[in-house]
Amino acid sequence: MGFEEKRVAIVGGGLGGMSFLNAALYAGLKNVQLYEQAPQFGEVGAGVNITSNANRVLDAFGLQESMTHKSSHKLPCYMQYHNYHTGEYLGHIDEFSQPSARLLHRAHLLDSLKERVPESSLNLGKRLASIDRNTGTAAAPYTLRFEDGSTTDADVVIGCDGIKSNVREDMGLADSPIYSGQVVYRGFVDYQDLPENTAQLLRRTVNFRGPRRHVLVLPIGNRETRTDRAAIIGFMSEPLEAWDSESWMSRSDIDSLHKHVRDWCPQVQNIIAGLRKGSPDGRMLKQALYVREPLDKWYEMKQDQKDAGIILLGDSAHSTLPHQGQGTCMAIESGIALATILRHWKTDDLESAFRFYQDLRKPRTDRVTQTSYEAGKLASSDSPDQMTSNFNPAALGERMKWIMEYNVLEDVRTKGAEYMDFQDSRL
Repeated sequence: MGFEEKRVAIVGGGLGGMSFLNAALYAGLKNVQLYEQAPQFGEVGAGVNITSNANRVLDAFGLQESMTHKSSHKLPCYMQYHNYHTGEYLGHIDEFSQPSARLLHRAHLLDSLKERVPESSLNLGKRLASIDRNTGTAAAPYTLRFEDGSTTDADVVIGCDGIKSNVREDMGLADSPIYSGQVVYRGFVDYQDLPENTAQLLRRTVNFRGPRRHVLVLPIGNRETRTDRAAIIGFMSEPLEAWDSESWMSRSDIDSLHKHVRDWCPQVQNIIAGLRKGSPDGRMLKQALYVREPLDKWYEMKQDQKDAGIILLGDSAHSTLPHQGQGTCMAIESGIALATILRHWKTDDLESAFRFYQDLRKPRTDRVTQTSYEAGKLASSDSPDQMTSNFNPAALGERMKWIMEYNVLEDVRTKGAEYMDFQDSRL
């Protein structure tokens, strides 16, 4: 039976929303529209690491060629660690499984996610103002109202609008985000702006681990398409009182990052110099890192209908610190899980479908949220000069193995066999 004919409204057109739209089209949902508040699609300039657990899903959508065209190729390992003060090599983690991690610009990933999506499914400049829960003989269970005065009707609303989710707030979930204690500086360095030995080192994923801070370098893109650059991600401990922007995302002087790493190794000084060469105004992105406590319940049902409801997906339900690179990956996994459940559910009881989806995903996303917090603490240690029993390549690899080797496609098939009809499924 399923809900393939239902009007599905996706709120949020970032990587999470676009991942769910791809999943919906792949699964066979027939009436899906996405609403994005920005006037045009775009991702804030940053590198992103899409790991094997998410790449399995994107490859199923047929996006492998598009992604790899502008992503890193054949990296020698998953992560390499260096001492912050001496630059000394400390060890590395091998790639976990196939398909291997792909490092690329967020905008290039968004381009891939748009590749197979019809323009008729995309609605821009639509910032959600409120959701009406209609009663009586109304034409639809929900009416979404946007700040430009337009409206749309829906049977199912998917909130993919991030940690500051308007859908979440409309559901009455008004808890406050919690400051993590760290900010992150983001920028890019062209390899030609680095000394040759540093450039060669930074063609690997490298982590310089310092006292309560660390600098991560992602070698995004590739030489063939001239998209190769070193994405610099500096996680720095700062008091919230030092934050002088009204937004969580701002621009900051590169000098602010340099103050944190002034006495670090020559390779890090080369990174700072490269950032300055590539920034005409001497500034880079700076973001305060917030997180929310995991929700107990991700959905809300229409009181007088069993086949209509609102549900959250991605950071709107389970915001995750970026220390394991899993924020987007969790949204990709959840997208294919929810779309498949909606398409192939055996009954017209939407609440049972939502409950199954939450029961399937919540234990994993809760664990990722917790371990990402722990990983940040390990990477920004009070005692970074030595390896410990829980911070060494073998231990770190084992910590993350369960994330990377998981296959959501198999999990949905196995656990959903009793509740879903997969007769015409592409799963």
